[in-house]
Amino acid sequence: MGKIIVVEDNLVYSRYVCNFLEENGYRTVSTSDCTGARKLFSMLEDDDIVLADLRLPDGDGILLLEELRREGKHNPYVIMTDYAEVPTAVRSMKSGAEDYIPKKLLTSQLPAMLQDLQKRQSFHEEPLFIRESEAYQKVFGRLHVLAKADICVMVRGENGTGKKHIAEKIHAQSDRADKPFVTVDCGLLSESLAASALFGHEKGAFTGAVGRKEGYWSEAEGGTLFLDEIGNLPLGVQQMLLCAIQDRRYRPVGGTKDRKANVRIITATNENLEEAISERRFRRDLYFRLSEYTVKVPPLRECPEDILPLAEFFRELYNQEHGRQVKGFDAEAKKRLLAHDWPGNVRELKQAVQSAVLFAQGELVTAEELNLDESGKPSDPDIALKGECMEKKRICQALEKAGHNRKEAARLLGISRSTLYEKMDLYGIQTKR
Repeated sequence: MGKIIVVEDNLVYSRYVCNFLEENGYRTVSTSDCTGARKLFSMLEDDDIVLADLRLPDGDGILLLEELRREGKHNPYVIMTDYAEVPTAVRSMKSGAEDYIPKKLLTSQLPAMLQDLQKRQSFHEEPLFIRESEAYQKVFGRLHVLAKADICVMVRGENGTGKKHIAEKIHAQSDRADKPFVTVDCGLLSESLAASALFGHEKGAFTGAVGRKEGYWSEAEGGTLFLDEIGNLPLGVQQMLLCAIQDRRYRPVGGTKDRKANVRIITATNENLEEAISERRFRRDLYFRLSEYTVKVPPLRECPEDILPLAEFFRELYNQEHGRQVKGFDAEAKKRLLAHDWPGNVRELKQAVQSAVLFAQGELVTAEELNLDESGKPSDPDIALKGECMEKKRICQALEKAGHNRKEAARLLGISRSTLYEKMDLYGIQTKR
């Protein structure tokens, strides 16, 4: 967990905020002006969060935010305000601030706000709430149960469908959530070094082993070991993996004693493992051990209702990351999004939207700016209409779930409040005050 950087010129209030945060388990560092903040920003780590006053003696929090974004740093940034400054704070969000908080409400609202920001930092992917296609809901409806079951799970699906994202969600909802989540790309493990990478080695275990080294298994102790592209795991190390899972023990290469292990295994593959078994490239017994439960992730082409909501989410994301103000997609661009076959799935959609946001010439992305191959499946107007109906339904559900709190509804939808207001106006959605 990173630190909280507090930028506040009132030294008494600054100390009060830091004490409050430290009592809630956060590390803090503080400064009283823009000059000091810039020095701290030069040493920012990825998981740090900035909490800055709007008005400072040598500038203001919005200018600091804009400087930070120009430097390519996207740490969460929260503005502290007095009640009279709230309209200005809202404008700061257009510069990329994640949120603002009135000072009088700081102790009641800040802990939950920071927890939410940390979750979004940990899993920087599309929020589950915007995936409402029936095919995807079947997948996500089972994740909570799988998380608590603590069994081996195999996630199967095409490249770009978000298999790692699902593994992260299972870990995050499990009793191991506060322990490590360690990812291993099995395709990068060579036959000669795979055992050492997974289980570690002792000094002198092989040529080049000049010292003792821990492996991924030790690194993931107590948590989850995610073996991505498990079909590429060298055959020679598959027996060792099987024994380690079954016995909950492993022995480092060159070691003389076994070590106990408390690690949950989640694997992912886009391969036909049944075929790999028949070709003797993958062990049948290991396959059955790893697939105590199999999650099959549908490709994006089978979830057309999700395409436009995901595109809007990524548009909002890259607006913030790149300091752009693209407001949406024109009608032809939406048709092109729905017509494309998405062989690269969500990953391809994410990259297409990022490029379009970067190079958009106007407020709306055009079909040409999406730069997609037009040879995909023919556009179906019923899908476009269904997508709009689903979007309206999703907004209404979010408002209902959030108790008609529009800020919370926007968070659930993964969009900014200004975008939510525009959508509500577009669909004529009213909310209780």
